[in-house]
Amino acid sequence: MSTQHLNIVRWQEGQGFLLRPGRVPEQLDAESLSLPEHTRLALPSDAVRSLTVAVAPEEIKHLGQALPFMLEESLVEDVASLHFAHSPLNDDLHAVAIVQRSVMQAWQDSLPEALRETPWVSEALCLPWSPGQCTVVFEADGALVRWGEAEGARIDLALLSALLGSLQPLSAVIAYGQDQDSAMSMVPEPIQPLVQWRQGGLSEALLLADAGSLGPDLRQGAFAPQLPFKRWWHVWQRVAIVLAIAVSLKTAVSVADYEMLKAEDLQLRQAIQESYRRINPRGQVVDVEKQLNRQLAEFGAGAQTPAFTPVLVEILSAAAAVEGVVLTSVNFSGGRDARINLSAPDFQSVEKLRDQLVKRSLSAELENSNARQDGVMARLRVEI
Repeated sequence: MSTQHLNIVRWQEGQGFLLRPGRVPEQLDAESLSLPEHTRLALPSDAVRSLTVAVAPEEIKHLGQALPFMLEESLVEDVASLHFAHSPLNDDLHAVAIVQRSVMQAWQDSLPEALRETPWVSEALCLPWSPGQCTVVFEADGALVRWGEAEGARIDLALLSALLGSLQPLSAVIAYGQDQDSAMSMVPEPIQPLVQWRQGGLSEALLLADAGSLGPDLRQGAFAPQLPFKRWWHVWQRVAIVLAIAVSLKTAVSVADYEMLKAEDLQLRQAIQESYRRINPRGQVVDVEKQLNRQLAEFGAGAQTPAFTPVLVEILSAAAAVEGVVLTSVNFSGGRDARINLSAPDFQSVEKLRDQLVKRSLSAELENSNARQDGVMARLRVEI
């Protein structure tokens, strides 16, 4: 038996009453509901049918779906309108509770949120019980009776005698009430010697109740507990609002940064295009940087074509060393040689220029020459 006292809440006509063991019932305030530990919601047993069902090991896995069909022949109501809850008692036996779905929905709609999160049990199974015994609590509008590990009900006082007579053999009947004489008149004479009378009601019975044998929690299947999103929202509402504002500001700043960087990138690309066009005004531009690097590489130290500028310096130096020689043009098309057109006083001056180029490690050949009144016009091919 549990060492923890069981507290229960009885919900009647939209009002809750907290029953602590041995104490007077306390009416609960739905607006500021605070429940002690080990509290269960005890629902009227005249609306909850409790029974035990033998279950084969291979049926346990799908018991939730199979129960309506297993019990269909023993029920008057349409199983589609009923809600079934179950919990194991041992390897072969399960406790089963049956409630109308409409009743479950009405309870769920009317209960405060705190009670929705509390396990729902039949009030009859909150009574103490031992094998061979029957526990009866006499109340003004009927009697609560528990006669098995998972069997109990609320019945009319006029039917109590027939119920107790059907439960034999019994070793003891534990009875709670306020009027012993009136209560004993409702107990069959053969059973009266077995009655152990105790003054009090359900609160006094809870002093011996076992919190571990209350039958199945009715909140199963479609009525299983849901996450308390509403309560979480009240707790985290301010944090969520602040976080949403921070995310919005961050997003706005990021969008502004993106637009600014996009504009700067456009300006940079336009500047690159303009710089490239100053170097190479012709041709199609696809990738400015790659195209320019490729073209500049042709004139770099690692290019196969020699750089023309140093060669031009040597040609000009050689021409300056021969008196009377004037270079009229130097043509270079990016190949391995250059053409020099010049004027000289005579053919000897042309030969002197060739010698000067040879001294500067440049191979020069005379391609043609023409004599004129004022001197000679010649063209040299210089390998570079």
